[in-house]
Amino acid sequence: MRKNIIFKSLSVILAVSLVLLTAAGCGKKTTGNEMLDVYSGKKEFKQTEYSNVTEDFKKQETVYVNLSPDGTTSNITVTDWIHTDMPQVRVADISNLKNIRNVRTLTEPVTGDKNIFWDMDTTDLYYSGEIEKEPPVTFKIRYFLEGTEMTADQIKGQKGNVKIQIEANNNLTAPTRINGKDYTLSCPMLMIGGTILSESTFSNIAIDNGSMISDGDKQILFFFGVPGIDESIGISELGIDFIDYSLYSDTYCITAYTECFELGNMMFSVMPLTEIGNLGNGGLPTSVESIKKVISDVENIQKAITGLDIDKIVNLLYGDANKLQEMLDSVSDAVRLYEDNEKLIKMVSKYMTDENIAKIDKLAQDLEKTDMNAVTNTLNDPAVATLLKLLPSLSSSLSDVSTLTKDLNEVMPILQAMMKEMDSDPEVKESLEKLPQTLDELKRILNLVKENQELLDTISEFASADNTDKFAAIMETADKYSNLGSVNDASLDLLAERVKHWIDLGMQYKIFTECPVEAESSVMFVYKTAAIQA
Repeated sequence: MRKNIIFKSLSVILAVSLVLLTAAGCGKKTTGNEMLDVYSGKKEFKQTEYSNVTEDFKKQETVYVNLSPDGTTSNITVTDWIHTDMPQVRVADISNLKNIRNVRTLTEPVTGDKNIFWDMDTTDLYYSGEIEKEPPVTFKIRYFLEGTEMTADQIKGQKGNVKIQIEANNNLTAPTRINGKDYTLSCPMLMIGGTILSESTFSNIAIDNGSMISDGDKQILFFFGVPGIDESIGISELGIDFIDYSLYSDTYCITAYTECFELGNMMFSVMPLTEIGNLGNGGLPTSVESIKKVISDVENIQKAITGLDIDKIVNLLYGDANKLQEMLDSVSDAVRLYEDNEKLIKMVSKYMTDENIAKIDKLAQDLEKTDMNAVTNTLNDPAVATLLKLLPSLSSSLSDVSTLTKDLNEVMPILQAMMKEMDSDPEVKESLEKLPQTLDELKRILNLVKENQELLDTISEFASADNTDKFAAIMETADKYSNLGSVNDASLDLLAERVKHWIDLGMQYKIFTECPVEAESSVMFVYKTAAIQA
């Protein structure tokens, strides 16, 4: 039961990952009449060369690995996204890719030795190329019919009991010496895989070390792991029986009965530790004590997931993949709107206190109650003006004018201070000039949120205060190490030391190809097998 709960939780991660993978390398397309004229041949493209050269940029890499049905690598294509904080610069990149090509614009690279220079008209550029290099994680896929191993060509179209065995191998290893003993550690890589079996041709479907979700027509199968983790930190060697074997196994088996064997693509996503990011507010554990604490919490975390409606979230995500991507994009747009208008927002917040808003609101209400045309006509009447000079005390009867004057005296200093600050800050003035466009974009985001209210409500329920408190209690309670089984303190100390070195190794892997030292980089791998068609 506990294993099923864990794998349901991990299926959420895979669902989100598969959606994000469909958008990997996507960004805003270059449009405009000028570019259309270039593509139509009406205008010749002229590349601008920029003298401002920089190696300080972000490089996000997605590695697409095409596999044969048995897991052998057939070819690798890499897409790199270059992002700079400012446009109109020359980026000094490094790459060992072949057949490099810009996949979004007409800008051509300037190459020399290993260097590759890009003249960036905007802040984003995408290029791709090929490489012959072994990926860090490889897969071996075997097929069996009635217990006899067969190749993909032999098993296609066959009838009977079949087994598909997937083995993940981490080839990125490093020797390490801990407490006077030598160990071989694998670079931490999170692997999430999956495939789909049609219930019209498959029955009695089962998976070892994985999970399944059915939509009534097909079974979606998931498996999850960290290849090489057992050999790296010695979970089975130390006899740590409270961690479920399925969480550190490198082998996954699918069994079923088929009338006619054929299989669609298998998909795998592999992410290094640097791509996964920080765990919680405190980042990754780095000390022996903090690692021991994380290890001892595994059992309780599994229990805490009980009762969460994981299936509902997965079904929503699979129901419309574009819906989640739109929501993710809207979050990114909202963050950008805030960053672009941060000074204006903070300046308005400073002046628009509850007290000042009450004053402005009172002025508005008094203006609404006062007949300004009647007051103006009365004051402009020569007879009234003469009378006011003779009898100043009559002015007190103009109570509405007196009230408005008092309101204005209180509000005007606030407005004058705001206007002065607006005029003196160029960024605030620019935000004000773009305010109509900003409001239109904000309206679009709010409409999108309204349209996807069910998805938001489900996720909100999943992250409710009750569930959050449950997880927080697990992570914050120090005196809860009662489920360590037969593991003694010495074994735990060794395990913690090995985990610390293992994590340190993982934090060093940031790129598959090459990147300048000054640049910030990240990488993710996407594998896809060829389909087996009867």
